[in-house]
Amino acid sequence: MARRLFRNDRPTITFTKDFRQLVHGNLEPGKPAMIVYDAERLPNERSTDGGQKAWAIQAFYKFTEQGEVHTTDLWSETGEILTKVSDEPGEGTMMLCSIDLPVDADHLTLWFLNIGKSGAQFWDSNFGRNYIFRFVANDFHITSVRVDRDTLKSISWFELQIVAQQEIYDLTAAYRITNDSAQANTEQHLALTPSSSLNSEGLRPWSGRAPVPENAVVQFTITYNAYGNTHRDTNSGKGYLTWPGAVRNVEAAVL
Repeated sequence: MARRLFRNDRPTITFTKDFRQLVHGNLEPGKPAMIVYDAERLPNERSTDGGQKAWAIQAFYKFTEQGEVHTTDLWSETGEILTKVSDEPGEGTMMLCSIDLPVDADHLTLWFLNIGKSGAQFWDSNFGRNYIFRFVANDFHITSVRVDRDTLKSISWFELQIVAQQEIYDLTAAYRITNDSAQANTEQHLALTPSSSLNSEGLRPWSGRAPVPENAVVQFTITYNAYGNTHRDTNSGKGYLTWPGAVRNVEAAVL
């Protein structure tokens, strides 16, 4: 269904060894977020002093573009660094920290530094752009999604309607037809068209539709831009689903 999953779980951002950033749960202002960081993203500084660990990985973060920069050390539940044999999150050493998001936060920006006794500095900062996480549950709401059969042709239509904050642009649905073996692994894109006017709540409606096979089961995610940065809502990695006969007005389910 086109519902946000795990919305009551503590929001967690996992930074994997293969440089993916996976968001679980809803990042929201006023709530704490757990950062789970694979130590092998920054493996170069591993100094020791008298046989003891003499290095650290630090998280830097801020909540507005020009806001104050905060820092905290990441810590490991395993103590010593454990060797990874795969890129799977949670295998090997994952380092942690918790960040309290203030109620007036606009977004969460993160970057990381590996330092130690050697004096060298190694950064993980998305090549200087940093990692920016919007509060996607507040940025837009899916108001209607459906798969409807065309009465004149042997096709159906995947139709999507969204309302979004005014600073959002380039809203696109990336979708797959999960019950068609020929298309299940092919990602297609539906660019949504914005309305020229805002609704009564000051949000901009967006809409679009694309032809799909009859009785298609459609899995989709949402990509959009804000202030020059691209963001993707994967619904905690599960995507959203719709099919013929599924609930059409999902505003109550999503909000």
